[in-house]
Amino acid sequence: MPEALVESAGVQLVCMRGTAAAPARCVALRGAIGQSVSCAIYEFRPSACREFAPLAAVGRGDEACNDARRRHGLAPLVPAAA
Repeated sequence: MPEALVESAGVQLVCMRGTAAAPARCVALRGAIGQSVSCAIYEFRPSACREFAPLAAVGRGDEACNDARRRHGLAPLVPAAA
């Protein structure tokens, strides 16, 4: 990960620049939340991003995903009826 994209989060930890701020917004996030967003480094995203809401892209959120959506005034993702 390029140094310009990360900031210290402890002695041996880093986080994506912007995620420790309030309100949090990752420096690699492109677009407008609630409209259309994408990750500028998707293929190289860190493990925390890979593990967060792995099924959100297919409309299935988890509690962490829905918490993040609520913080931005968005409705939770609910599974589609079978």
